[in-house]
Amino acid sequence: MFDTQSYLRVLTSINAALTTLLGSVGIFVSLTVQRRVERLQDILEEFLDLSYQSDTNITGKMYKLIEKYQMHYLFPDTPGRLIVQYINLTIAVVIISWVSILTIGFQWTFKVSLASILFYILPIFMGLGILVFYRYLLKNTIYPFGNYLMSPLIPPPVMLRSVSFLSGYVNVSVKSIMKQARLRLLIKPHNSDKAKVVLKEELSFDDYFYYLFIAREDKPVFIGYGDLRISFDNESITGKPIPAAKNVNIPLGYIPFNSLKHDDYDANFFIFPKGEKHPLEYLFKLKKQGNIYAITEDPESSVNYMITYHIDKDRFRVLEENTGIPFFHMLTKNTILNSGRYACNEPFKPENAYNCAEDVYID
Repeated sequence: MFDTQSYLRVLTSINAALTTLLGSVGIFVSLTVQRRVERLQDILEEFLDLSYQSDTNITGKMYKLIEKYQMHYLFPDTPGRLIVQYINLTIAVVIISWVSILTIGFQWTFKVSLASILFYILPIFMGLGILVFYRYLLKNTIYPFGNYLMSPLIPPPVMLRSVSFLSGYVNVSVKSIMKQARLRLLIKPHNSDKAKVVLKEELSFDDYFYYLFIAREDKPVFIGYGDLRISFDNESITGKPIPAAKNVNIPLGYIPFNSLKHDDYDANFFIFPKGEKHPLEYLFKLKKQGNIYAITEDPESSVNYMITYHIDKDRFRVLEENTGIPFFHMLTKNTILNSGRYACNEPFKPENAYNCAEDVYID
């Protein structure tokens, strides 16, 4: 049999070796993350450089860059699980070693005080807390998707479709980004009584407050507003999140057929990202073609400097507005950004607004 001192020395050496290996795993993960961050930053820079080429249709290239960004962003499942399991096992063995060393060396007497017990036990709890926090850091580094630890350093792939993030975090032009979305507006039959207003995006960009009114000779027939945020289900085969999509259709609301009495309408679409103070305005010319209303030419887009706004957390607030947008103040004065798409038909009152809960779809 081994004597007690020899056994304690063996346990101590095992404990030291395991903690050293745990630190080595942390160095390995940090080096892997460093290389990944460098690659992701290169892809992000390339994505932003493409956004300024607004005169050509490069949405396909931007979509491929977003997919490429996600490929480098996500850590492979099997190696990630093995590393986390190794960390869990190492921490468990280290804790058992600590407890064994103290248990073997502890001699119970009636004179043992609470202070002396805490003196021996407290380091174990402090060390356990540090190891658990160390595990938390490594796990969030391996799986950065959906946690707030790595997001400031390497933003999730879904943030590359967020207009508010791109304009506020990296200060890119909203107009140049939305140019690549190739916005289109469409009014098509929904059922026997109503037509559906659909915003079409060639490349899905979201995370902005919008205000839309469709009018004929300055008389609105439809008003829509809300916080546009798109969510996609995970891929059915791989189970990984979908960062962006092409040819997205966003239902904005419904218009009764008896309100559509003319063959052409004007539509003004305002985009309010969080990182800006002046909205982007689109002017659509809608013309009846068969049983649908569609645009006949590319929309005009410009920054509307007559409107100044501020978005504080989830509250939308207009600071100055000198353009006389129909019903704008009345419908948006108490708006809270809650991912809802609201619409209103005549009479245009806040109590008549309804939430368009129809899901975004791809065609």
